[in-house]
Amino acid sequence: MLNTSGVLAVLDRGVTINWDDGPTLHRVTAQVRYHTASVATTQLIRFHATTRASEYPLAFVQEDRLKVTWTWLEGYDGSSEAVQWITQLSVTNTTEEVVYLDSMDVIRIDNAFSGQCNLGAPPGLWQCASEKNTEHLEWETWSQSTASAGGFKRNGVLLVQPVVSNRTHPPVLLIRHVPSLGSASAELPVEIKLEINGERFERLVAHNRANGTLLGPGVTMVSSQFLIASGDDATELLHLTLD
Repeated sequence: MLNTSGVLAVLDRGVTINWDDGPTLHRVTAQVRYHTASVATTQLIRFHATTRASEYPLAFVQEDRLKVTWTWLEGYDGSSEAVQWITQLSVTNTTEEVVYLDSMDVIRIDNAFSGQCNLGAPPGLWQCASEKNTEHLEWETWSQSTASAGGFKRNGVLLVQPVVSNRTHPPVLLIRHVPSLGSASAELPVEIKLEINGERFERLVAHNRANGTLLGPGVTMVSSQFLIASGDDATELLHLTLD
């Protein structure tokens, strides 16, 4: 069943989501990469949850050459308890020149910057559902000698669960891409990457690859939405939709 105990808090300049007897995602941040015609070198905006633009929905804003807004919405079950979160970036070119957007990392958890993804078991025991069969679960297990040695990469749905865990039941973590219908980002490729080794979590990134999309002065690009949820039933989570 879905874990409805999740709580979202702003800690250490990032977003933390913690589920009782479930996963912990600590120091979730965002990131935007772009370049200009005059400077081909990639410019980087590391986005932190510091300046709030609004409380409901929870939104943060950061301005450099670009204005970036990071929004978090809560989804509910039949009661008042949140069962999922939906997050999204919007990027506005506030300069007088054209910029070229390279990527929008809507979710970024980086161990090198104190980020954590904790499922109650070492990453060597984690398994990830294949995207080849959307009706039935097929698990890919981490292995040092296969393509999963560096972790897992998915194009739309990341569903990960340890084989065993120190939780009551091995928790399932879901991150699902939800297209922003009618927006230009609906055409942008999506990647969800979980980078691990047998002993340690390294990085979790859910992003749109913008591939140098032109962003004129005053123009805004909105990313895809990403849904985050947890529970102990992988099949239930596989079919969870935006609510």
